[in-house]
Order: sequence, then C-alpha cells, then structure tokens
Amino acid sequence: MKDVLHHIVLISFKPDAPEEKKEEVFSRYQTIDQDCGGVNAGILFWKVCHNLDLRKGVHLVESSIFSDNAALQAFRVHPKHKELTDILSQIADWQVGDFEAPFPKME
Repeated sequence: MKDVLHHIVLISFKPDAPEEKKEEVFSRYQTIDQDCGGVNAGILFWKVCHNLDLRKGVHLVESSIFSDNAALQAFRVHPKHKELTDILSQIADWQVGDFEAPFPKME
C-alpha cells in the first residue's frame, strides 16, 4: 500500500484572542478541506476538534491525511487556506508535524 502524508497541527490561542475570532477560526476549519478541493485535491481525511487536554495550552487539534506532499503544498497555498491562516496568525501560534505512513486501516 502506498504511503500517505499525515499532517498534525496543534493550535494555541493567544491569551488576548477575542472569543468571536476563536469561534470564527474553529467554524472555518470545519469546512476548509472541502473549500480547498476535498478528496479531488488529495485531502483524504480532515478533522479539527477542541483539544480535550489543555494542560500544555493547545486549544485545537487538526488531524488530516493528504494523498502526498504535493497535495499538502497545494492546500497550503490555496486562497481559502491563506485567508484562514492570515486570521489565525493574529490570534494564535501553532506547531506542525508531518510524516509519511500507510493510510490507517479500520477493523
């Protein structure tokens, strides 16, 4: 089986981030995969949720799977993604982890 690219993002809102902006970011994240082309653009899985463990100050967790690095790079420069990251950069910091591995099997 061909490896896919797993993309994990941990988002920490700044202490002075307005609640309405945090809600806007979360809302936009719910559809950004489809807004940027979905499966046809190589976005095979997409989920952004509120973090259940706030001990380290991470508020949102993005877990996504792309068909390959080219699909991830195309997503990163997509105008809808750029819009979202422009907002996010004003109110949050984030860390990214990427790795290649097989698509997870559900048994």
